[in-house]
Amino acid sequence: HPAGTPSLEDEDLLTYGDASEHGGKVYWAYNHRYIRSAHNLAVGIARKIVRGIRPKRWIVKLNQGFSGKGNASIDLQHIQRRFAGCKAGDNEATLRIAEEIEKEFAISLKCEDPKMTWFDVDEPEQVGFQTQIKRLGVIAEVFIEGEVPTSPSIQAVIEGKDVSIVSTHEQVLDGQVYSGCKNPCNSAYRASIMDAGLKVGKFLVAHGVRGHFAVDFLASEQPKTGSWNVHAVEVNLRQGGTTHPHCCMALLCGGSICSDGLFRTNEGELRCYVATDCHYSENLKGCTEKSLINALENSSSDPAAYKIRWNKADRIGVVFHLFKFISTGRIGFTAIGRNAEESQALYTDTVTFLERFHGC
Repeated sequence: HPAGTPSLEDEDLLTYGDASEHGGKVYWAYNHRYIRSAHNLAVGIARKIVRGIRPKRWIVKLNQGFSGKGNASIDLQHIQRRFAGCKAGDNEATLRIAEEIEKEFAISLKCEDPKMTWFDVDEPEQVGFQTQIKRLGVIAEVFIEGEVPTSPSIQAVIEGKDVSIVSTHEQVLDGQVYSGCKNPCNSAYRASIMDAGLKVGKFLVAHGVRGHFAVDFLASEQPKTGSWNVHAVEVNLRQGGTTHPHCCMALLCGGSICSDGLFRTNEGELRCYVATDCHYSENLKGCTEKSLINALENSSSDPAAYKIRWNKADRIGVVFHLFKFISTGRIGFTAIGRNAEESQALYTDTVTFLERFHGC
């Protein structure tokens, strides 16, 4: 896991939430101790800097963020260079660094997704990243750099004391915001992240956790050796964006993941998918669910629609979801194929179909 704050030395930076600061509203996060101020966050990062941890960027994550929409990144290299000679244990330097970082927060600490709004917040003065630090809590960690960065993940289930890997994915990100996934993940590190997922699962079992969880990783290929460095960066104790497409394929195709991390039907046939929950097309604005469904049902006269229509006999094709958002131009879909190439081709064909769709 990348270095960050809070760590064991940062116990003094953790506090409970205070409902009186938010109009008396009580959020579940108030019952847990987190870093809850820009000042304490700055101190936590400063402690890492004096210990020689000086990345190109730091990633700041709100607790209760989702799909990467509670993330922000910040470049503190100019501060790190100015205090390059400081050593661990220099408390005076730590406080000076923290003061500079806090000033930088006021200028540069903004949500990665510029369109992000905050649910359950009625007062205008409550909107803003630093306000959410106080409300939800926050962590900061080193932003992992790499020549070819990818974001694989595993999805798993704990039943009783048994941990089972359900699926692996390559997460498709827009910056740090989740927009879709590809199953399975790269074979170069598939076994490695499955093993890491099982270790995380066993740790969670020991602490009484049951049900779904997922682990997100960051993988970077080393240009000189071609090997991959893989870092676990987040554990999510819930179902997530990768849950729906996997359940969709499992329900329609039958089968499960095998020891090699590949999904096979009950007849032993391989299945893969590429999925999104936020495809946007201007052509879809103002459309209804019925207009798209009719176009697919009457696909015999439209080769583009026929190509992607779900084939029940062969158990390949495209399955749409999030129909309720179609009038805003947004739709989700899962393209299921017999291998990664076929599922990607179906995904591409679907994008083409939607860009040409004029059924409204």
